[in-house]
Amino acid sequence: MPIMLQDPLSDLKDSPAFSAVEAVKRKGADTDWILYQLIDKHPGESIYALSKAIGWSTGKVYASFKRLAEDGMVRIERSMKGGRSVLVVKPLEWQEFFTPEELDEFKKMEF
Repeated sequence: MPIMLQDPLSDLKDSPAFSAVEAVKRKGADTDWILYQLIDKHPGESIYALSKAIGWSTGKVYASFKRLAEDGMVRIERSMKGGRSVLVVKPLEWQEFFTPEELDEFKKMEF
């Protein structure tokens, strides 16, 4: 007879700690979406400028940016502003989500 293993998280899913972690994840997703919308409207701004525009700490903006970058939604580039080298955040263009082959296929489509 095979041994049936219980889901190791089954006891934790009803705990207050698990609920708290899930609430933090949801809040992080909301934060990321708000920041992404700002980056999309103002591409090329620094993390510092974004934090001032939205009224968040630079740490909160940077943490959200890192999650967005890990998800492949934004990228960071080095730029010169006011004679200084700064890191600026830009959303990915829609074409960057596709391979060159897929883009060629789009070009061949008839509508």
